[in-house]
Amino acid sequence: MKACWKSNNLYSLNSDQGLLEIVTLDAIRHIMFDAEKQKNVLVRELMHSPSEILFSSENMQSTMGKFEKSGAWNLPVVENNQYQGFVSKAKIFNAYRKKLQRQKEE
Repeated sequence: MKACWKSNNLYSLNSDQGLLEIVTLDAIRHIMFDAEKQKNVLVRELMHSPSEILFSSENMQSTMGKFEKSGAWNLPVVENNQYQGFVSKAKIFNAYRKKLQRQKEE
């Protein structure tokens, strides 16, 4: 197992780069400002399976449905059983707002 930190997301991969588990902000919130807990809590205690997984071939309707169902703000993306990265609901909304703004200006 390999633990990785990228773009504010912690995740673990198997030897084939397959996603195993993630750590979310909700999982670490209780230790963020507690130095003693930070010394004693192990990452493996915070890791869990993602509530939903996105596949690179999914359309946006399916993607937004998974965000809605899970209540998550970040979901991992997998292609050919290999972890590719995370998609942020906030970034999707920002891109949508920018597109609406451009259309309004035209």
